[in-house]
Amino acid sequence: MKELYPTDFKLLDFEKCKEWLPFYESNKQAVLNMSEKIVKLDENDNFYGWYKKNKLLFIISTHFLDDSMLVDNIIMMSEDGSVTDYELGILTIAKRKFVKKIIFKLPQQHESLDLKLQSKNFVYESGVGYVCYLSYRTGLVLGGGGAKGSYQIGVWNALKACDIQFELISGTSVGALNGGLILQDNLELAEKMWQGITTQQILLVPEEENSRQMSYSINQLIVNFQKLTKTAIQAKGVSTEPLNQLIQDLMSPQDIFNSEKDFFIVTTSTPNMEEKIVSLKEMTEKTFSRWLLASSSFFPAMAACLIDDVYYVDGGYRNNVPKDVLINQGATELIVVDVKGPGITKATKVPSEIVEVEISSQWGLGNVLLFDGNRSSWNMRLGYLEAMKTLGKYQGIEYTYIKDDFKKKSLKMSRKFLIFLRESEFFELWFHKKTKIREWEWLQNNKIQPEFLSITLMESLAKKLEIDPAKLYSLEELSYLILKNLNKREKGYNRDNNDEMMYSVREWLSKLVKQNSPVSDVQRVYYYYNFFKNNNVKKDREAYYLLMDVSWMSGLEGLFLIFLESELA
Repeated sequence: MKELYPTDFKLLDFEKCKEWLPFYESNKQAVLNMSEKIVKLDENDNFYGWYKKNKLLFIISTHFLDDSMLVDNIIMMSEDGSVTDYELGILTIAKRKFVKKIIFKLPQQHESLDLKLQSKNFVYESGVGYVCYLSYRTGLVLGGGGAKGSYQIGVWNALKACDIQFELISGTSVGALNGGLILQDNLELAEKMWQGITTQQILLVPEEENSRQMSYSINQLIVNFQKLTKTAIQAKGVSTEPLNQLIQDLMSPQDIFNSEKDFFIVTTSTPNMEEKIVSLKEMTEKTFSRWLLASSSFFPAMAACLIDDVYYVDGGYRNNVPKDVLINQGATELIVVDVKGPGITKATKVPSEIVEVEISSQWGLGNVLLFDGNRSSWNMRLGYLEAMKTLGKYQGIEYTYIKDDFKKKSLKMSRKFLIFLRESEFFELWFHKKTKIREWEWLQNNKIQPEFLSITLMESLAKKLEIDPAKLYSLEELSYLILKNLNKREKGYNRDNNDEMMYSVREWLSKLVKQNSPVSDVQRVYYYYNFFKNNNVKKDREAYYLLMDVSWMSGLEGLFLIFLESELA
């Protein structure tokens, strides 16, 4: 499945296409209507291409309104698609947005269609069209990842905001702990716990002497890891008694066992290291907390958990993202929240009839075994925003924006920038030396959607300037922030307010590489920007061509900064 935009349409051959349902009087009219509608870029209109083995089978025109997906056009692009392919595609598109009904907005009832559509649970409603009411048996899959798991609570917040229900939960390690919190249906309690969490609340390690003056430096991070490692070696696994106490304090057995949701946790039995799946129905109020602890015991860093004379360790050793558990329980949809924690992710083949919505982040989520309330709060904000984006409530790629005519505004900005480039004599000369194709085709060949060229460049610049992705922006706000950060930028590492939280070693190493690199990404863009802005192009055309050949992306970013300045002046 791929969402299509106007420039995608230009590459398609509609000569042999046909209507799948008679929304219009002719194939020609159906194509004309879809072509006219797609260029409007209405925020609630979406056009999807459904592919099978990389072959486009059909294009569907949809409009999402309240709890419905309205379909007003379906164009067959190949004769190879079966009725099952169409049914699967349409249901998948609808269920990924968790709508309650699909409406085929046919202008009138067709007796010839009644039998065909009724067999697929569509009924004709006068003045509305053919309507199919959808049923769901949704499972929430929560992967393991220690302190990264705070992200999952942000996702849960978004699911509640969108009123998306789920009947099944499976969890490994921190996913099991969060699953227990979700069973209680107390979001405020879960958020409060994560906002105030410390490593000492999870593991029995020495507390900092000056814990009130928390340092987030790389040196302090190394000290923390040294203490954790030393304690783990001396004790043959750090005691999880603090975590056990936290579970006892947080979990309400009455609320959990009164929940109508089915809950499954994954742990690993020793010494054979076999996966063990335990359902809530198999637990008692007394053993519930022990099984949560068993799923989360990341041995050898953490002590194993003893239950009925068997030692159990972290479920991630065998199944870190337990999708298969809920598939076997009859889930028809999966919401998978994978925080990319350490462990084995099973190669689970999800049947085509099960709709899978994966919510994960391209951003780092911090450490696994070191816990920090500030980092958890940031992760929760990010989880909420990225889930809302996945569910279609917000827009964006790696950053998140309010809708507010997002598609139209990004297209307008992209068009203006392309005009700006065409009016730049030397860019045109360089471009036509490289290729004879049009700009939008060149962008598509380089995996850039032309309609969102401006967004691609803005987000690339925002990342280089270390602008916080855990905030909701308008296009105007992010544009101003990019220029503001550029103007404030100095040589070396510019600390942002994100330094008020704990980073992982990997994140710190990335920062240090940028900081100590002779020419960092942001320095390179800044050099291109100054070169173009100071009219050095006219003085040294060959240097310009060389710079663009070395990194045309940095060149576009430098030119885009000049364009932004002119737009926001």
